[in-house]
Amino acid sequence: MLQSNTRPAANSFPFAVLNQEEITALYCRLSQDDKQEGDSNSIINQKNLKKYALDRGYTNLQFYIDDGVSGTTFNRADFQSMIADVEAGKVKRVIVKDMSRLGRDYLQVGMYTEIFFPEHDVHFIAVNDGVDSNQEDNEFTPFRNIINEWYAKDTSKKIRAVKRSKGMAGEHIGSHPPYGYMKNPENKKEWIIDEEAAEVVREIFRLCVGGYGPTQIANILTERKILCPTYYALEKGGKPRTALPADKFTWNGPVVAKILDRMDYLGHTVNFKTYVKSYKVHKTIYNSPDQWKVFEGTHEAIIDKETFEIVQKIRAGKRRPTRMGEMPMFSCLLYCADCGRKLSFHRKADEPAEKHHYLCENYRSNTANCTMHYIRNVVVERIVLENLKEVIQYVSNYEDEFVRMIMDSDMRQRNRELSQKKKRLAEIQKRIGELDTIFQRIYEDNIIGKLSDERFMKMSKGYEDEQRTLQTEADGIQSELQEKRGCKTLPCHCKEIHGPDRVDA
Repeated sequence: MLQSNTRPAANSFPFAVLNQEEITALYCRLSQDDKQEGDSNSIINQKNLKKYALDRGYTNLQFYIDDGVSGTTFNRADFQSMIADVEAGKVKRVIVKDMSRLGRDYLQVGMYTEIFFPEHDVHFIAVNDGVDSNQEDNEFTPFRNIINEWYAKDTSKKIRAVKRSKGMAGEHIGSHPPYGYMKNPENKKEWIIDEEAAEVVREIFRLCVGGYGPTQIANILTERKILCPTYYALEKGGKPRTALPADKFTWNGPVVAKILDRMDYLGHTVNFKTYVKSYKVHKTIYNSPDQWKVFEGTHEAIIDKETFEIVQKIRAGKRRPTRMGEMPMFSCLLYCADCGRKLSFHRKADEPAEKHHYLCENYRSNTANCTMHYIRNVVVERIVLENLKEVIQYVSNYEDEFVRMIMDSDMRQRNRELSQKKKRLAEIQKRIGELDTIFQRIYEDNIIGKLSDERFMKMSKGYEDEQRTLQTEADGIQSELQEKRGCKTLPCHCKEIHGPDRVDA
């Protein structure tokens, strides 16, 4: 591979006498596609640039090399180092293999070649494209930059289409499995449990169920000297995806919270949680949960469903302890009856517990959208206790009626679930029909030569996998609905589910 971000010593090149004359910068950028071809491609590029420079008598040669970095971004380590040397007046000449090595954003490339380099009196050469800033016949260069960007844009569209197809088919589209899993050595598309890390994940969930918050759990893991996920991946031969913390045993609250929120630990594949606006804008944007695509049972679960749901309920109503101790049991659970905002808990260190109270957040923030709503914590506890006593007394006196009320409530919940399943079934059937149409179109494009056989096979496989996954889900929903239609266990409520014409044999 390219020797990224390293520079040769002065005696690496003939005639090179660094710091005694201005530098001739030889800039190499190895793209991801080049990287797949191995070290030879990198070495050839370096040798060719060096030979080109020496043949023309250029001395004081210095390589600036970026390894496996996209041309759509200019935030590359050695490129920025070269630009800094240009601004410092150290670089006299910049030589690249071709314009695409400099970058694939025609606006940025144009800014450097048409403005920045001339302003700093830098001689620019793109060898294969025949571009030389000391010559006047460079009129076609801007068009070449646009063509290079079109290539990047087209590649981005193809990658997005492939990822979309894989994601809709239920395949993992992330490059790295989450902490607790690893890629199956026999099939890189599959995730298998990494037992050492998985046990830490289980412990995190156990501690959360036991009442510990993310920061408290992070402190416990740090005290136990458990490797944090970044260093753990590094020790397993992977590459760190984030900056390395100062201490390899240091955990933090956000990392633990992210683990507690991941549905992947249930054995589900969750796709399309994030996106970027375009190939030029690399900022990650988070989708709302209703835009996710969840495929259940795609790999072995680390956490059971019951534990995961308990943790989510705990986190939804979490109460953060303060320096004054634990928050009361109803903290974060009370809401204003008028405006719907939460009632925030207030107390002072020097006042008795009888004065601790809740106050409407809307009123407290001086929005003038609500009036003051004040209630003391002891009053809330007394009201809840009295209400519980009334419910218990009612159940004792009217047990049959209470059971009927609960059954009615349960039936309404079942009706809602049935309605949601029918809606989901309709969505699946619609998508299956769309996939049939898409498959017919790409088949016709393949027949008339608009689509290559290789491309057709990749696309058709993705669509077929997605259709197969959807059909499996549809069959499962239909089986559940059929089971409900054959229900004989609740004759007194069957008409609510099946309609007045349903008659059991």
